[in-house]
Amino acid sequence: MRATFQTRLWLWIASFIICAPAPAAPAPGQNPPDAPKIGLVLSGGGARGGAHIGVLRVLEREGIPIDCIAGTSFGALVGGLYALGYTTSDLEEILTATDWLQLFSDVPERRITPLFERRDWRYQGQISFDGTTPQLPAGLLVGQRLTELLNSLSLERMAAVDYDFDRLPIPFRAVATDLATGKPYVFKGGRMTEALRASIAIPMAFTPVEKEGMLLVDGGLVNNLPTDVARDMGADIVIAVDVTSPLRKKEEIRTFFDVIDQSISLQIRESVERNLGLADAVLRPDLAGLTFIDYGRFPEIIERGAREAEAQLAAIRALVGARRSKARSDSTVSLTAAEVSSVRFEGLRKVPASRLRNEVRTRPGEPLNPELLQEDLRRLYATRLFEHVDSEIRTDRGGRYQVSYYVKESPLSTLGGAIRYDPDYQFVALAEYTARQLFHSPSALSLSAQFGGATDISAGLRYIPSSLPILFVEPKVHYRRRERLDIRNQELEDRFDEKRAGGQIVVGGSLFQRTEFELGYRFDKASISGGTPPNRQAEPRALAGFTFSLSRDTLDEADFPERGVRGRLQIDERRPSLGSDFGYSKWQGTYDQFVPLPGPGTLQLRLDLGYSDGDIPFYDQFYLGGYSMSQGAARQLLGYRLDELVARQVGLGSIGYRHRLLTNPLSFVRRAYLTGLYNFAAWSQEKARPYQFRHAQGFGLAFSLDTLVGPMHFAGAWGESGRFNFYLTLGPSF
Repeated sequence: MRATFQTRLWLWIASFIICAPAPAAPAPGQNPPDAPKIGLVLSGGGARGGAHIGVLRVLEREGIPIDCIAGTSFGALVGGLYALGYTTSDLEEILTATDWLQLFSDVPERRITPLFERRDWRYQGQISFDGTTPQLPAGLLVGQRLTELLNSLSLERMAAVDYDFDRLPIPFRAVATDLATGKPYVFKGGRMTEALRASIAIPMAFTPVEKEGMLLVDGGLVNNLPTDVARDMGADIVIAVDVTSPLRKKEEIRTFFDVIDQSISLQIRESVERNLGLADAVLRPDLAGLTFIDYGRFPEIIERGAREAEAQLAAIRALVGARRSKARSDSTVSLTAAEVSSVRFEGLRKVPASRLRNEVRTRPGEPLNPELLQEDLRRLYATRLFEHVDSEIRTDRGGRYQVSYYVKESPLSTLGGAIRYDPDYQFVALAEYTARQLFHSPSALSLSAQFGGATDISAGLRYIPSSLPILFVEPKVHYRRRERLDIRNQELEDRFDEKRAGGQIVVGGSLFQRTEFELGYRFDKASISGGTPPNRQAEPRALAGFTFSLSRDTLDEADFPERGVRGRLQIDERRPSLGSDFGYSKWQGTYDQFVPLPGPGTLQLRLDLGYSDGDIPFYDQFYLGGYSMSQGAARQLLGYRLDELVARQVGLGSIGYRHRLLTNPLSFVRRAYLTGLYNFAAWSQEKARPYQFRHAQGFGLAFSLDTLVGPMHFAGAWGESGRFNFYLTLGPSF
């Protein structure tokens, strides 16, 4: 009886097991309840961090699931964008399409910067003043261009998850360093732009990010491989990708900067080694020969990352088991169509909000346009009133959008300086002081001084009424001195000094930030020292009359533009009835156009015209010759010497092709160019019609460098009658 009961019991258990339903398998892309959580950790390393994309591409292709991401510096940049929902193809396109030279620049977008504010492109250095106290910058770059890029990539996606990093498609953390305490700070929410900008803020290169009383810089200083952060996020399995730059060898440590770099690298390496033990798998792509500034070699860097992931794939599969994730699809995020309820400016201290209303196009009561919002950021920064501008979108209880612009005001007084050398004028230095936002209006005071081989001192007050900011009134006084050469038959006959002291008052207007006109009265007292007849003037003479100018500038940059036009027309009417010792008319106009060509080439065209009628003195005629970058020098004519030709009427045309040889954003030489140029001139010395025109032509080759201290030009050119001249300019044009 007992045996029978046991037999029946075992048969009943067996039948239950056989008939019981099998547990349901998880659907593809769903985690089993007890599945281990997989964390991905991405280290910093500058441009070498592009290898993270190669690793992600392989993991994405193989369906290796990623449940959370922690990143530092460039690893935070790649990880943050991937966590937002971008695919590896998206990331590769972003990195390769980005103009890194522009990104590592604090110069506002030129096309929307007022013409008056475009002068500081020529400064090699600038000091700001808080009252009378000078303020040195906390870093070379504020990173506004980077902020604008990150904002365009993240704003809508972050607003959709209410700025919660745990609600992203993949939960994410970014690591920064509090410069005051030396402790790590982990971003768990807030503006993604702020988190990534702080995490990649390399000390001395970028200014720190101010947040809640902290000064945040690159997280790599204290935690370059944040495996501990991934563990804190609940990761059971941690896959770490380490692209930290290797330490320098002894023979590579030569300069003061090498010592600083090695000291920082030692600290970074120590934090990496400390956290390696928390990783279950460590991928170290072979990045030999690639440095943290090789932003032009992203395709190669990405491929090396992919090769490392392929080599480690078997070990990764063994770690994660059979779990696989669904392939990523198009992750475009769009906010719901709703109107803006409010627009606020956060951080204003001295600049009134009313001053900014005309600068933004996002307005309450209108539908939210994210593209317009990004344009607003660029436009606000282009006012030059702010060091940094960011934005945020929040949804109110009624489902409408609250738009906030976060600004950090620039000191309203600045002193900029530059120095230039060329054989014609030797060393010339520039110092320029600007005080903005005077009289509680957009008005500005400017004091400028050039001294050395040429002198140009001026002081002007541009008064702009707040009620009509497109118009201005500007009184100005000036003193100028320049040496002119008297060249006859290719021989230097003599030299004379031209000195002018005077002033002007003009009424003008600015149209669409690109066009400006002025109309007013100008008076100069001209004195000449030295010279050989007819180039002599014994007594100071007055030049007085009406002046009119019209300027338009749409160039994308000042020194090496690739697109856009720049034109200027100036008309001076000197009349004895207006206080002048001479009566004459002088018209002059220039037009430059730059056209991008396929590849790294640019076509450049120039037309320069001048016409005078009447008793124009010899020193106010049109001087031609040379390849000087000084704004007051003779018109450029290749193959000829400075001031070699003098004309009363002139027409000059030029065509050139400029080829970009290299681009390296963070090095001393950022770009190098080779340019071929041809120009042609027709000029006349006749006082009245009919004009008898003579002709000249020249061609040359120029090698130019765009460096951290300004442009450098080296050129050789051939002119008629066996002329050959070599030209050199070191420093910006002013």
